[in-house]
Amino acid sequence: MVISFGTHPCGYVSVPRNHPFYDKDYWDIDDRIKVHGGLTYSGKMGESNDFWFGWDYAHADDYTYLSTTGDKRWTTQEIVDECLDVIQQFQSYEGEK
Repeated sequence: MVISFGTHPCGYVSVPRNHPFYDKDYWDIDDRIKVHGGLTYSGKMGESNDFWFGWDYAHADDYTYLSTTGDKRWTTQEIVDECLDVIQQFQSYEGEK
């Protein structure tokens, strides 16, 4: 999922209840999932029973609507591509205890 909160975009992916990272804090697995700026969120979202992990595009070199000094303006497609990459990373841990 790609969301913009008005100032910068964020990417989120979910894992089902049977995934080994379900209900883990993002900082406990941050070294295992490689994503722009690192994971910055873990928890439930909305009515979903899945557990979500997220990251943002508001780092020093990123363009945001609060600070236009960043060089990189992320496109929706680039963020979707990164979400797909992160999904593959999470899938690689399926079946692990």
